[in-house]
Amino acid sequence: MKTNNILLILIILTFAGATWLITENHDLKSREIDMMDKWFHMEEDLSDMQVEIFDMKTQMNRIESLIDEMAIDYSDTNTVNYN
Repeated sequence: MKTNNILLILIILTFAGATWLITENHDLKSREIDMMDKWFHMEEDLSDMQVEIFDMKTQMNRIESLIDEMAIDYSDTNTVNYN
């Protein structure tokens, strides 16, 4: 009888340990999936930022060329002809 009780306790503890391992593994997988999702979102954000930076550089180049054209036009109007 005592052996049966010990065996029953061991079976219950084994089942409880297996249940705990399953839930712990599930939590670990869930955290791992969350981290991977965050990583992919961060990569998407970085690629979006790269596109925005490229667009900003293009706009800056346009502005610089417009300023250069305005400077050339301004210098043309300020030349004094002494003839």
